[in-house]
Amino acid sequence: MSADDINEKIDYKKEESDCLNNLLVDENYYSWQLEDIWNMGKVIEIQVAIDKCKESILALEETSEEKRLLVQRLVKLRLRLQEVQELEIYMDPKKMKLVQSHKFVSLSVTQLKFHPSQIYCETCCGLIWIPVQSCFVCLDCEYISHGHCLNSVKRICASIMVKENPTYILEICPEKSLGNQNYRCAECKAGILFNSTLNQPLLCDYSGHYFCSECHWGSLSIIPSRVVLNWDFQGYPVSKGSKQYLTLMRKKSILNLESINPKLFSFVEELAYVKRLRSNVMIMKEYILACKEALEAKLLRLLEDRQHFVENADYYSLQDLIDIYNNDMLSYLDPIHSQFFRHITQDCLGCRGKGHVCRLCGQLPEVFPFEVSVSQCDNCRSVFHRHCFEKKGVVCPKCAKDKFVN
Repeated sequence: MSADDINEKIDYKKEESDCLNNLLVDENYYSWQLEDIWNMGKVIEIQVAIDKCKESILALEETSEEKRLLVQRLVKLRLRLQEVQELEIYMDPKKMKLVQSHKFVSLSVTQLKFHPSQIYCETCCGLIWIPVQSCFVCLDCEYISHGHCLNSVKRICASIMVKENPTYILEICPEKSLGNQNYRCAECKAGILFNSTLNQPLLCDYSGHYFCSECHWGSLSIIPSRVVLNWDFQGYPVSKGSKQYLTLMRKKSILNLESINPKLFSFVEELAYVKRLRSNVMIMKEYILACKEALEAKLLRLLEDRQHFVENADYYSLQDLIDIYNNDMLSYLDPIHSQFFRHITQDCLGCRGKGHVCRLCGQLPEVFPFEVSVSQCDNCRSVFHRHCFEKKGVVCPKCAKDKFVN
């Protein structure tokens, strides 16, 4: 046995002795109330109390009232011991409880975003009474459960599905018949029927499956398919699993609107404007990456909250579309676009020197392909003033010259 083990054992014995002395000194031990037991916060403290309670029970007569009360107290102490043991395990990140790929840790009252009386266990659907009962939350999907319900969790963590297959169902409510589910809940497989008064099947508007009332609480969520096909941002009822999946997927940039529904840009002006700004950003990116001053100023970091904006101009996240609908996107993107524009066309001599001279009129100032008053040849990408390029009968001089030479 190492020195550390010996010291740890000595400390444990000392703590155990202190707890026992405290119990012996406490004259009110036999009159403890329930709140006194729940105030115990250490395993060793409760274990010593249990041992003392056992000794007292054995020393009393079989039919005495005092013995009956001590037996009741012993049961409460054992329940409290179980709760505290769970808390000590899950408060330690190294002892994180993994169930169905969920990463459960203890959730304290101070960490709650809402009133404790509103917290329900997603496993048993029962109310979690804090701090009397332990409450645990998944670090990834925020699944909430009683400590004693963790081993009964059936739903796989939504974060696993997000990592393995980050896609959306893009069919509006692809309803499956209850018969195709063998009249069972799509998640827990409990039997459900329309003629049952206690457990009516509930439809998930996202997946199209039916769920029981324990797996579907009527939570509302924005449905991706309804957004990209109908520009509909109303909340629709979804199952708990779908709710968590859609929440984790909200910032994933996987929606290519050009391929899914290109007509949407014609009907939604704000969306078309954002598309133009994003296309400009991709052009400006080439100037910024070649500019030492822009790199030192970390201009591209202005878009770090939406990294996909500097990677492509076609893919959107569901959160992007929500922000466009709520008129929050323009207040975010417009100032950044203006700062990029100002740096390239005004502030930086190096970037200004990379501007183009209109091949049709040859007049200064320089023109840039991301300006509104500018047009580009689709073939050779030469840049012209829009009014010059749109004159009747005028073709790109560079393309015409190349064609003549060939």
